[in-house]
Amino acid sequence: MQPFPGPGFAIRITGEITHERVEKIRIATAIVESELSSPKIYQGFPVLLVDRVPGIHNDTVVTGDVIAIRIIETKDYLSARPYRIPWPKIEKITKRILNEVPGVVRVLYDVTPKPPGMIEFA
Repeated sequence: MQPFPGPGFAIRITGEITHERVEKIRIATAIVESELSSPKIYQGFPVLLVDRVPGIHNDTVVTGDVIAIRIIETKDYLSARPYRIPWPKIEKITKRILNEVPGVVRVLYDVTPKPPGMIEFA
């Protein structure tokens, strides 16, 4: 069982928080959590970034959202490192997010340790 942040989904959104953006991160969170099963994973979650980037949807160039995936392992919560998830699992999570979360055109995998990064983005 992963901890859920006190501020709820808002902590997983950079930039403006709207009902539409909360719904996107809710769907992405359900996807990430359904695909993760290792007891070594302390926390795995998506973050909806503020940036919008070009992508292709139905053979048309569009501007869409970016989701970063962060999956970490830790022993003491003072430091953490990215969990080395098998590449096929990353590909599956990415494909599901791109197909199931409206408006997302890019998925990133965050490999930043703590420190210097924090576990959450906000």
